[in-house]
Amino acid sequence: MLLGQAVYEAGWKLRQEGFVPDVILAHCGWGVTLYLREAFPKARLIGYFEWYYSPHNSDADYLDPAGMTADKACRIRTRNAPILMALEDVDFGLVPTDFQRSRFPRSYHHKLQTLHDGVDTEFFSPPCQVERAGRFFDFATIPQVITYATRGLEPYRGFPEFMQATSALLERDKTVHVAVAGEDKVFYSRALPNGETYREKMTRELVNLDPARVHFLGTLPREDYRKLLQLSSVHVYLTVPFVPSWSLVEAMACGCNIVASDTEPVREVLGGEAAARLVDHRDIAQLEKVMRCALTEQEAAQGFRSAARNRAKSAYSSADLLPIWEAALSGEPMTAATNRSTEV
Repeated sequence: MLLGQAVYEAGWKLRQEGFVPDVILAHCGWGVTLYLREAFPKARLIGYFEWYYSPHNSDADYLDPAGMTADKACRIRTRNAPILMALEDVDFGLVPTDFQRSRFPRSYHHKLQTLHDGVDTEFFSPPCQVERAGRFFDFATIPQVITYATRGLEPYRGFPEFMQATSALLERDKTVHVAVAGEDKVFYSRALPNGETYREKMTRELVNLDPARVHFLGTLPREDYRKLLQLSSVHVYLTVPFVPSWSLVEAMACGCNIVASDTEPVREVLGGEAAARLVDHRDIAQLEKVMRCALTEQEAAQGFRSAARNRAKSAYSSADLLPIWEAALSGEPMTAATNRSTEV
């Protein structure tokens, strides 16, 4: 409510200065849209919807079903209050994937269209020649590098399971190195007590982990991040059933040899099983086995790499999707031709 009020006051000030928008595109979920109608009653209000919260059979209880108490369930359901207010208020809404759209109440599906933001598949593309060094890393003398890249090193993105599987794999193969890109904090998961991070927890618990072969790179500049994806021997993307990361599409566009979580949003983004090896990442032994197979089965890897690149270009190219966004913002009907679903 405080955030919505602040946005309203900023909007009212703009209106007093003579600026009245024809269209407003706003992220819905944290209160931004709550009072925009009061500031600009005649504007077309388009909502960008990412997630509708559910305590059961979803992200919240995927890792620990028994840990979902009644108190937690009530807290999670309460988060939907501003989202429901926004759904009622917007002229229509856009959702990045069909999976995310399916999480919203069916009574509002008629107001929601699937339209992904898109990724620059020309920038994120397989290299003509692999550069194995950037400003923040140098893998020139390392033949095989497993990569992992995420916004935050946390359970929602499978970081603890990845580290456990990595520790076992590094013991088996002394030539492999691991590169981890991402900020050492939580964005979606619950924080640990006493300020400990999940990186600190895992490196403390995994006593056999070889620190000389696990490289924590932090948040990388865009070009270095692309280089990391391009040099990857195996790229690991893990997630609970939640908003799929744009980094998965970027890895696909770079033609990465991907090991990914066998969850509904991941299967949708990949377009099936042709573009990556899928695994239930909660099974640590199986995750480690699939990672090893991805490293050693190079002929199969070429098929996965090509399928991933083709899927990214055909379904998620920003060059194709941005004109559809423009049509939506300008008020053109979302016809079958322009409503580009992720099923493309």
